[in-house]
Amino acid sequence: MTYGERIKQARERRGLTQEQLAESLEVSRQAVSKWEMDLSRPARGKLARLSEVLELPEETWAAMDEEAAAAERPGDAARPWRIAAAVLAALCLVLGAALAAVLRHQAHPGVPAPVEETQDGPAAAETGIPDLTEAFPETLPLGVTHDFDFGDVPTGDYAPACVPFLEDDLELQEQEVWGGYLGDEGDTRLPTLHLSVVKTNPVEENRTTFYDLYLLYAQPDSAGDLNWKILTRIADCNHYVNTDGFQAERFANVLGRDGWKLSIVIGASAGDMDYYITQRPDGSPALMAVGNKAQEFDVDEDGELEIVSLCGHNPWYCEITDTREGEEGAFRYTLDPYNDGFANVGLGFDADKGGFVATDSQESVLARYLLGDGELVRQPLTDFTAADWPDVAGTKLTFVTEAGLSDGRGPDEVLYGKKYRITHRQQAYLALQELYNLTGLRVEACCYSASETGVHFSLLPDGTNGRNFFSAWYGEDYGGSGIPSLHVTWRELGNDWSPLSLAEAARPESWVARENTLRWYYDRLAAFRTGEAAIETDGEFPEERYLYLENGDLFVGDFRDTDQGMALVSLIGPYPGGEVNH
Repeated sequence: MTYGERIKQARERRGLTQEQLAESLEVSRQAVSKWEMDLSRPARGKLARLSEVLELPEETWAAMDEEAAAAERPGDAARPWRIAAAVLAALCLVLGAALAAVLRHQAHPGVPAPVEETQDGPAAAETGIPDLTEAFPETLPLGVTHDFDFGDVPTGDYAPACVPFLEDDLELQEQEVWGGYLGDEGDTRLPTLHLSVVKTNPVEENRTTFYDLYLLYAQPDSAGDLNWKILTRIADCNHYVNTDGFQAERFANVLGRDGWKLSIVIGASAGDMDYYITQRPDGSPALMAVGNKAQEFDVDEDGELEIVSLCGHNPWYCEITDTREGEEGAFRYTLDPYNDGFANVGLGFDADKGGFVATDSQESVLARYLLGDGELVRQPLTDFTAADWPDVAGTKLTFVTEAGLSDGRGPDEVLYGKKYRITHRQQAYLALQELYNLTGLRVEACCYSASETGVHFSLLPDGTNGRNFFSAWYGEDYGGSGIPSLHVTWRELGNDWSPLSLAEAARPESWVARENTLRWYYDRLAAFRTGEAAIETDGEFPEERYLYLENGDLFVGDFRDTDQGMALVSLIGPYPGGEVNH
């Protein structure tokens, strides 16, 4: 019996849900799900508590480890010398590797040990992500209903007496929780629509005051006065409004519409009720949709934000509101974790990780889904493959971490940039491809470290101590947070630890004038090129060249004179608006 089978059996015997077990162990429900599917194991520090909660002897796990080890042992008992020889050989290999590691460390004191090395060739370089696709179906079915009220949800009919101070401007101001407006006050095509949320009808219970909350609207008359009317009641007998339980924020391009999202806490466990307010063509207000714990996210990547409502905790129930071209109203898709195998997939929603994702105990993304036609469809985890670095796919990379220079992410954890999904390993291969494009050189093997700004390459694990022969910083599009830049270290410039030699490098042809040198390099970029080059000028220092793009952005190149000609040392940018901002 495996760990997962034993945990699931004991949990069900005690009548616990995965969520209840997760709460007892202070882990996520997804972690418990992965344990039971044998995709991961509980940390050693959790086993004692797991035994206590599931009422299992603490020796259970050691016995299972021994059972698994025994099953893997050779069965040829008639030749015990072979077993002993194999064990001895393995021990020698281990001791030899350990000794070599110690000697390397002594030769380079202070050098951090590499934490992982890739396999050879393009197959491993293609994604570098463990193949767990068998655990995650290609599609997950959804329930679907047609919501004809979307865009103009009935708001009810309220007598003015519901807000007794409706015509008392002073009292309205005193009881106002929030005020805003729809439309542009400088745009005469639609009259500006003023909105106000007020509290009324206070009731005292157990030293707590409860209120009804109403949404009011008004359009200025010819004299500029506001005659308020009730649009809808957004809460009754609510006391959270006194504890920052109300929020309002503008939304844009939510299913093609703009407006205000009004959120009111309706209960400690129920969370927020969210009201999406828009403006009709005649300028009057409309309640577009109502959600619970709603978020706006492009779950089908069609360029418009959908409404995602999350009900409950883990496992949770989810609704997605989306529209179809040519169809009235909207369609509401539902995810029920208790049906259709969702509980086994361990799916959750995390906008920062790309929407509907399944993660492991380290919060790394294992699977990602997009909304399709009545179902969720599994997507590639990233936007890059080995086809994006064809000339350097065979380079062996050793990933190194060092305090202060690493962002703590693994080499294959998915990073969600503004434009692309990418991993640190893929950042490294893209950067090496850029190095090949710029110099014509490829490196057979090297170490690299990765931080929030970019990746750094060295022939030794301690290259981050300043001996990087190449560095590439990425902007937000590619999952970084720095100013996009390339930094090349040439051996001829006194850096004998660099493998890059100008004698072997590809340089601008002799007919390329000095004033076009930076443009020549820029034209060979892919990941770092952002637009068409326009004008190249001298920089503020003799070694600098400025390259202005047609959109006005600026790249700055740093060159050094050598016996072989001009050598590019760094290329930094783009600087928006042609201004160096660091």
